[in-house]
Amino acid sequence: MFNSIYQLYQTLDSFVIFSFLSYTLLILCGFKEIFRNIHCNHIVFSILYILFSILPYIAVRLGLSFIYLNFTSAERTPYWFYFVCVIFISVICAHIFLAGTLFSKLVYVLYFMTFTQLYKMVCSPLYSREFTMEPNLYRTLDMVTTLILYILLFLLSRLFRKVRFSTPFPMSRFKGALILYFPIGFLLFFGISSNSEATYSVQQIAILSGILLTNLPIIYYFLATIIRSYEDQRRLDDALTQTRTQLARYRYSLEIQEQVKKERHELKNNYFYIQTLLADKKYEQLDAYISQAIGEKMSKLTDIQTGNTLIDYLLNRKIQEAQKYHIKTYTEIIIPDQLSINEEVLCTILLNLLDNAIEASKTESEPDIQIIIKCVQNYLLCKISNKIGHNVLAENPELSTTKEDVPNHGLGIKIVRSAVENQNGVLNFEYEKGYFTASVMLPFSQPV
Repeated sequence: MFNSIYQLYQTLDSFVIFSFLSYTLLILCGFKEIFRNIHCNHIVFSILYILFSILPYIAVRLGLSFIYLNFTSAERTPYWFYFVCVIFISVICAHIFLAGTLFSKLVYVLYFMTFTQLYKMVCSPLYSREFTMEPNLYRTLDMVTTLILYILLFLLSRLFRKVRFSTPFPMSRFKGALILYFPIGFLLFFGISSNSEATYSVQQIAILSGILLTNLPIIYYFLATIIRSYEDQRRLDDALTQTRTQLARYRYSLEIQEQVKKERHELKNNYFYIQTLLADKKYEQLDAYISQAIGEKMSKLTDIQTGNTLIDYLLNRKIQEAQKYHIKTYTEIIIPDQLSINEEVLCTILLNLLDNAIEASKTESEPDIQIIIKCVQNYLLCKISNKIGHNVLAENPELSTTKEDVPNHGLGIKIVRSAVENQNGVLNFEYEKGYFTASVMLPFSQPV
């Protein structure tokens, strides 16, 4: 019984790997548009695709075996025939039915098969003992190692799906050759050195070492390219941030100019109206007008002017946003005109803390937010407190988001932590007397 299972495993092993490869390509690339329009269950259509791929695989493999055995003196076809069939048929079928470029499909197939053969080489000490080990023990270990291979291929497929190989822009032939050099070189080595023995000669090991050795500069090239691309993207993001900051300043200046024009026009009207009331000696009406109209407007003036345009813009905007939700705001802001602190970092911290405070205050019955920004020795102290009806730190010490869309929420605290750490500052959260308080202390680069 065990022998029959082992024989069945040997027969189906190559078909399982081929089917796994076909399904991986299907998941990565998807069907072409012409096949997507076919009204058929996706699972059924996927199974049909795999079966359609297996049939020519069987035919080509049998055909090559027949040709090889009839025109050579060998008793059986070499193992590398299997790799030729898998690569050829899988790439052709994928190119006919699946979307994506032929080059990307070839990359997936070659790296998939190279990984498979490398695993076989890792297991070569076991294969070398096929005729010296107890048969049932060898067969058991052979099947177990193959099962491990299937698991590793599944993980490799997950890696392909998570980090997809894409070529949105035309790729140079040089880079394409570098990408394909290792799998093609290794598989050619395996095809040339394939024989009935499980061990490799000194010459074969030298060839393999040469292939691995020449891949080190290629790995370095792509690693350096990735790092350089990351640095270029970081510099681009910094430049965009500075541009957005400048635009925000210009926008705020324009808003101030427009507000000044409106206030000047309204002041002119108020002046003439007051003159009219004085000329008509309507003192009671004048008193009522001054106390109601002008007094009410004066009580609503909340413009903060620290001398720092960007911080003024941010604080005034957030206070106005809080007022829209009927949230009272109390401020104590005393800072110098020139801060020896990265203002973009400071604004990032204030923006996220104020957003969190406003969001938390929306559910309170009588909400209020207290904003304190002042210099304490050689530190800038920023305290944002908001009224809250429960001890959020006791219920959620890590301050993780409680919203369903986790990937798109809960980033504010992480951003603040990162910004504070980068500035060698101190971040602290506390709950006291019905208020949740976030305190940040940022060191000045120069003494104030």
